[in-house]
Amino acid sequence: MAAVTGSGLAAAPSSLLLVVGSEFGSPGLLTYVLEELERGIRSWDVDPGICNLDEQLKVFVSRHSATFSSIVKGQRSLHHRGDSLETLVLLNPSDKSLCDELRNLLLDPASHKLLVLAGPCLEETGELLLQTGGFSPHHFLQVLKDREIRDILATTPSPAQPPILTITCPTFGDWAQLAPAVSGLQGALRLQLRLNPPAQLPNSEGLCEFLEYVAESLEPPSPFELLEPPTSGGFLRLGRPCCYIFPGGLGDAAFFAVNGFTVLVNGGSNPKSSFWKLVRHLDRVDAVLVTHPGADSLPGLNSLLRRKLAERSEVAAGGGSWDDRLRRLISPNLGVVFFNACEAASRLARGEDEAELALSLLAQLGITPLPLSRGPVPAKPTVLFEKMGVGRLDMYVLHPPSAGTERTLASVCALLVWHPAGPGEKVVRVLFPWLHPARLPPGRPGPPAALEVPARARGDAPGPGGAAAS
Repeated sequence: MAAVTGSGLAAAPSSLLLVVGSEFGSPGLLTYVLEELERGIRSWDVDPGICNLDEQLKVFVSRHSATFSSIVKGQRSLHHRGDSLETLVLLNPSDKSLCDELRNLLLDPASHKLLVLAGPCLEETGELLLQTGGFSPHHFLQVLKDREIRDILATTPSPAQPPILTITCPTFGDWAQLAPAVSGLQGALRLQLRLNPPAQLPNSEGLCEFLEYVAESLEPPSPFELLEPPTSGGFLRLGRPCCYIFPGGLGDAAFFAVNGFTVLVNGGSNPKSSFWKLVRHLDRVDAVLVTHPGADSLPGLNSLLRRKLAERSEVAAGGGSWDDRLRRLISPNLGVVFFNACEAASRLARGEDEAELALSLLAQLGITPLPLSRGPVPAKPTVLFEKMGVGRLDMYVLHPPSAGTERTLASVCALLVWHPAGPGEKVVRVLFPWLHPARLPPGRPGPPAALEVPARARGDAPGPGGAAAS
């Protein structure tokens, strides 16, 4: 993401904050983000006598400094402080970094400020996709209402003229209801707040140079840059039952393994797959389970599928040293993929349908996804893995039921049950729930009214978070 903030010094009469976006999985999203950036900057009616924006943007392109965060991997900041404008562009930030920069902007004494929230966002709600989560109007208002900010502002002398903060953000979804709440905060923040004003400035040479530079900084990385190869050889083998949860932005990914058999559940919303650091050390992912199709579950998985296709092209092209090629081409083989293929339940504005993309990538890899449904009650398990003297891994599909439900439109709730062969070892159960009903689009099936699981699969009820091991 990108951000520009003031440092709090009174010498800079203007301050600019830009939020540009996280890792882009497709070139189409870049066009959308650049259009939103241009709309935001051209809406700023700052007096040319105070700040010549065209000249200051040219100066930023030629003189800014770039810094990589040592705390948030992949986050970059582009910064320049001039005589009349301070600019900080924060690329691919975490939600904490964004909130910190917003607080800095609110406390900056500059008389004219601009905040542009422009990045990949959900088509339905407008929630912005950050590296470590989403950023919604609710999160934005939390920052504006922060008690610490109000206390600091209350102890500083009031300026003769309240500073003007121009805010541009998505104009649809939940953001469309933001105006009344924002206008009610002007007194407490000692600011004149302007939300999504119309374009005031003409296009200019400086703006074009700035947008071109940002476009270069946000160019989608190659599959090998997005998912870097392992730094060491050899494969990891996981023996005892284990389950890892990988935060992936708006949606997480999960990984279950036992006795070398591995299951990947969803891919997370970040194209820089959060599960890759572990999965790249495996020789095989035996099963992939997609609980629901959407922008919160498929981008990370699609990045893995893209990488595997790129590996094929790399083999066909040849060239380079054998060691370099071998290191780049190491990625786990994929086994069965369970996926109720349908239109994505959520998608990014102007982005690809992640479900359609997943089906296309799987077809190119020669993998046919298998649909899932519960079938007659009581549910019968699918045996994923069984080895004499070791144990058996069963998968129970709890939702969707086969009767009265279109399987291709339903999300999946699945229960994994590990039955060890040893009489003294504990049975392990892990529940992966379907998409929460509150996030289902209108008309999509919700949770079943009742579920019946055979007694041999039942155990302690899952606690908060939807996963339990016993």
